[in-house]
Amino acid sequence: MRFIKVLLLLALFVFSILFFTQNDDALLQELTLKLDIFSITTLHSIPLPLSVLILASFVAGSILTMFYFVVDKFRATSRLKECKTRMASLEQEVNSLRNMPITEDQPYAEKEENA
Repeated sequence: MRFIKVLLLLALFVFSILFFTQNDDALLQELTLKLDIFSITTLHSIPLPLSVLILASFVAGSILTMFYFVVDKFRATSRLKECKTRMASLEQEVNSLRNMPITEDQPYAEKEENA
């Protein structure tokens, strides 16, 4: 499975390099981003090449995805610790019940004596 992941990652890397080298002219065009806030004010970015914007959006998406998975990992680790603690207490309870001597009277023995 690890071999397949490495192979797919390598293929993605090769296709990315091919994409950037074949579209060099289009990716070097400069773009200025504009944000119009309810006709109150308009914000403009500095002129940036399209390749920088693509790379920045990829990095931002990667960071957000990593943050999501880190939070999920902490949540799962916390839940696992809680379940292990509960399992240990339940195992201790089962062991104490297993080792407890039977001291209660037999209700059926009294009925046989009376008959």
